[in-house]
Amino acid sequence: MKGMVGFHFIIDRQGAPAFVDEGNTIAFRRTDGDFVAPDQTQATVRVIAPGIVAELKIISLGDDYWETNLVSGEWQHLPGGMGFNPAILFDPQVGLQSILETDLSALNLVGMEELEEVPGKKLYAITGQLLGGKLYQMSYGMIGPEQVQVKMWIAPVTYDLYRVFITEPANSGRAERTWQVDFYNFGQAAAILPPKNAIELNP
Repeated sequence: MKGMVGFHFIIDRQGAPAFVDEGNTIAFRRTDGDFVAPDQTQATVRVIAPGIVAELKIISLGDDYWETNLVSGEWQHLPGGMGFNPAILFDPQVGLQSILETDLSALNLVGMEELEEVPGKKLYAITGQLLGGKLYQMSYGMIGPEQVQVKMWIAPVTYDLYRVFITEPANSGRAERTWQVDFYNFGQAAAILPPKNAIELNP
Protein backbone atom coordinates (compact mmCIF):
# COMPACT_ATOMS: atom_id res chain seq x y z
CA MET A 1 0.00 0.00 0.00
CA LYS A 2 2.89 2.36 0.76
CA GLY A 3 4.21 1.85 -2.75
CA MET A 4 0.94 2.61 -4.57
CA VAL A 5 0.63 5.75 -6.68
CA GLY A 6 -2.93 6.22 -5.46
CA PHE A 7 -6.32 4.79 -4.47
CA HIS A 8 -9.91 5.77 -3.69
CA PHE A 9 -11.14 5.69 -0.08
CA ILE A 10 -14.33 5.99 1.95
CA ILE A 11 -14.33 6.56 5.71
CA ASP A 12 -17.59 6.15 7.63
CA ARG A 13 -18.22 6.80 11.34
CA GLN A 14 -21.05 5.30 13.38
CA GLY A 15 -21.93 5.65 17.06
CA ALA A 16 -20.61 8.37 19.36
CA PRO A 17 -19.75 11.66 17.60
CA ALA A 18 -16.16 12.56 16.74
CA PHE A 19 -15.50 16.29 16.48
CA VAL A 20 -13.17 17.97 14.00
CA ASP A 21 -13.06 21.36 15.76
CA GLU A 22 -11.77 22.46 19.15
CA GLY A 23 -15.20 23.72 20.16
CA ASN A 24 -16.77 20.25 19.71
CA THR A 25 -19.55 21.62 17.50
CA ILE A 26 -18.75 20.02 14.10
CA ALA A 27 -18.84 16.22 14.07
CA PHE A 28 -17.27 14.08 11.36
CA ARG A 29 -19.68 11.68 9.65
CA ARG A 30 -18.19 10.43 6.37
CA THR A 31 -15.62 11.23 3.73
CA ASP A 32 -15.27 9.98 0.15
CA GLY A 33 -12.13 10.83 -1.79
CA ASP A 34 -8.91 10.04 -3.63
CA PHE A 35 -5.33 9.88 -2.41
CA VAL A 36 -2.33 10.33 -4.71
CA ALA A 37 1.13 9.66 -3.28
CA PRO A 38 2.87 11.16 -1.54
CA ASP A 39 0.65 14.01 -0.27
CA GLN A 40 -2.29 14.85 -2.54
CA THR A 41 -5.94 14.40 -1.63
CA GLN A 42 -9.36 15.43 -2.87
CA ALA A 43 -12.42 14.55 -0.82
CA THR A 44 -16.00 15.36 0.07
CA VAL A 45 -16.55 15.40 3.83
CA ARG A 46 -19.98 15.13 5.45
CA VAL A 47 -20.24 16.78 8.86
CA ILE A 48 -22.96 17.33 11.44
CA ALA A 49 -23.25 20.72 13.14
CA PRO A 50 -26.03 22.04 15.41
CA GLY A 51 -29.19 21.94 13.31
CA ILE A 52 -27.55 20.98 10.01
CA VAL A 53 -25.96 18.15 8.07
CA ALA A 54 -23.56 19.62 5.52
CA GLU A 55 -20.83 18.66 3.08
CA LEU A 56 -17.58 20.44 2.38
CA LYS A 57 -15.01 19.70 -0.30
CA ILE A 58 -11.30 19.47 0.35
CA ILE A 59 -8.21 19.59 -1.86
CA SER A 60 -4.64 19.26 -0.62
CA LEU A 61 -1.53 19.47 -2.80
CA GLY A 62 1.52 19.15 -0.59
CA ASP A 63 1.54 22.15 1.76
CA ASP A 64 -1.32 23.85 -0.11
CA TYR A 65 -4.79 23.21 1.27
CA TRP A 66 -8.27 24.37 0.19
CA GLU A 67 -11.75 23.69 1.52
CA THR A 68 -15.22 25.02 0.76
CA ASN A 69 -17.03 27.25 3.22
CA LEU A 70 -19.84 25.38 4.99
CA VAL A 71 -22.26 28.27 4.48
CA SER A 72 -21.36 29.86 1.13
CA GLY A 73 -19.75 26.89 -0.63
CA GLU A 74 -16.89 29.13 -1.83
CA TRP A 75 -13.39 27.71 -2.05
CA GLN A 76 -10.96 29.01 0.58
CA HIS A 77 -7.15 28.72 0.51
CA LEU A 78 -6.20 28.07 4.14
CA PRO A 79 -2.82 28.71 5.78
CA GLY A 80 -0.70 25.65 6.58
CA GLY A 81 -1.88 23.59 9.54
CA MET A 82 -5.50 24.72 9.35
CA GLY A 83 -8.42 22.50 8.33
CA PHE A 84 -8.99 18.75 8.25
CA ASN A 85 -6.53 17.34 5.71
CA PRO A 86 -7.18 13.63 4.95
CA ALA A 87 -3.74 13.30 3.31
CA ILE A 88 -2.19 12.81 6.76
CA LEU A 89 -4.30 9.66 7.21
CA PHE A 90 -2.32 7.95 4.45
CA ASP A 91 1.10 9.53 4.97
CA PRO A 92 3.63 6.69 4.51
CA GLN A 93 5.52 7.71 7.67
CA VAL A 94 2.76 8.48 10.18
CA GLY A 95 -0.48 7.39 8.49
CA LEU A 96 -2.61 4.27 8.67
CA GLN A 97 -0.16 2.12 6.71
CA SER A 98 2.66 2.81 9.18
CA ILE A 99 0.41 2.32 12.23
CA LEU A 100 -0.78 -1.07 10.95
CA GLU A 101 2.87 -2.08 10.56
CA THR A 102 3.96 -1.19 14.09
CA ASP A 103 0.97 -1.11 16.48
CA LEU A 104 -1.01 -4.29 15.73
CA SER A 105 -1.07 -7.23 18.14
CA ALA A 106 -3.07 -10.37 18.95
CA LEU A 107 -3.68 -11.04 15.26
CA ASN A 108 -6.06 -13.87 14.42
CA LEU A 109 -7.02 -15.25 11.02
CA VAL A 110 -10.80 -15.67 11.17
CA GLY A 111 -11.04 -17.27 7.72
CA MET A 112 -12.10 -16.31 4.21
CA GLU A 113 -14.95 -13.81 3.88
CA GLU A 114 -16.65 -11.89 1.10
CA LEU A 115 -17.63 -8.23 1.27
CA GLU A 116 -20.95 -7.17 -0.21
CA GLU A 117 -19.18 -4.34 -2.06
CA VAL A 118 -16.72 -6.77 -3.67
CA PRO A 119 -18.92 -9.73 -4.72
CA GLY A 120 -17.27 -12.98 -5.73
CA LYS A 121 -13.89 -12.16 -4.15
CA LYS A 122 -12.82 -14.16 -1.10
CA LEU A 123 -10.65 -12.15 1.30
CA TYR A 124 -8.60 -13.00 4.36
CA ALA A 125 -10.49 -11.76 7.44
CA ILE A 126 -8.08 -10.89 10.25
CA THR A 127 -8.85 -9.49 13.73
CA GLY A 128 -6.52 -7.89 16.23
CA GLN A 129 -5.85 -5.08 18.66
CA LEU A 130 -4.43 -1.69 17.71
CA LEU A 131 -2.70 0.76 20.02
CA GLY A 132 -4.46 4.11 20.06
CA GLY A 133 -1.68 6.63 20.68
CA LYS A 134 -0.41 7.14 17.12
CA LEU A 135 -3.93 6.61 15.82
CA TYR A 136 -5.10 9.53 17.98
CA GLN A 137 -2.43 11.87 16.59
CA MET A 138 -2.98 10.77 12.99
CA SER A 139 -6.78 11.21 13.16
CA TYR A 140 -6.81 14.76 14.59
CA GLY A 141 -7.85 13.33 17.96
CA MET A 142 -10.97 11.61 16.64
CA ILE A 143 -9.87 7.97 17.22
CA GLY A 144 -8.20 6.69 20.40
CA PRO A 145 -6.00 7.23 22.39
CA GLU A 146 -7.19 4.03 24.08
CA GLN A 147 -6.52 0.66 22.47
CA VAL A 148 -9.10 -0.30 19.83
CA GLN A 149 -10.30 -3.49 18.20
CA VAL A 150 -9.65 -3.92 14.49
CA LYS A 151 -10.75 -6.23 11.70
CA MET A 152 -9.20 -6.21 8.23
CA TRP A 153 -10.12 -7.79 4.91
CA ILE A 154 -7.08 -8.50 2.71
CA ALA A 155 -6.87 -10.01 -0.77
CA PRO A 156 -4.85 -13.20 -1.24
CA VAL A 157 -1.85 -13.01 -3.61
CA THR A 158 -1.85 -9.19 -3.97
CA TYR A 159 -2.43 -8.45 -0.24
CA ASP A 160 -4.49 -5.38 -1.14
CA LEU A 161 -6.25 -4.05 1.96
CA TYR A 162 -9.93 -3.69 1.08
CA ARG A 163 -11.37 -2.71 4.46
CA VAL A 164 -10.33 -1.76 7.97
CA PHE A 165 -13.07 -1.79 10.63
CA ILE A 166 -12.14 -0.13 13.94
CA THR A 167 -14.21 -0.42 17.12
CA GLU A 168 -13.67 1.99 20.00
CA PRO A 169 -15.29 0.42 23.08
CA ALA A 170 -17.66 2.51 25.18
CA ASN A 171 -16.12 4.27 28.17
CA SER A 172 -17.37 6.46 31.00
CA GLY A 173 -17.41 9.51 28.76
CA ARG A 174 -19.07 8.23 25.59
CA ALA A 175 -20.84 5.36 23.80
CA GLU A 176 -19.19 2.88 21.43
CA ARG A 177 -17.89 4.29 18.15
CA THR A 178 -16.91 2.47 14.95
CA TRP A 179 -14.93 3.48 11.86
CA GLN A 180 -15.09 1.72 8.51
CA VAL A 181 -12.35 2.54 6.00
CA ASP A 182 -12.80 1.09 2.50
CA PHE A 183 -10.27 1.16 -0.33
CA TYR A 184 -10.88 0.94 -4.09
CA ASN A 185 -9.08 1.57 -7.39
CA PHE A 186 -5.74 0.29 -6.14
CA GLY A 187 -2.76 1.77 -7.96
CA GLN A 188 -4.76 4.47 -9.75
CA ALA A 189 -3.82 8.15 -9.50
CA ALA A 190 -6.72 10.59 -9.83
CA ALA A 191 -6.07 14.00 -11.39
CA ILE A 192 -6.12 16.46 -8.48
CA LEU A 193 -6.01 20.15 -9.43
CA PRO A 194 -6.23 23.33 -7.35
CA PRO A 195 -9.64 25.01 -7.36
CA LYS A 196 -10.23 28.20 -9.33
CA ASN A 197 -11.06 31.57 -7.78
CA ALA A 198 -10.31 30.51 -4.20
CA ILE A 199 -10.43 33.14 -1.45
CA GLU A 200 -7.14 33.64 0.42
CA LEU A 201 -7.53 33.35 4.21
CA ASN A 202 -4.78 34.91 6.31
CA PRO A 203 -3.65 33.28 9.57
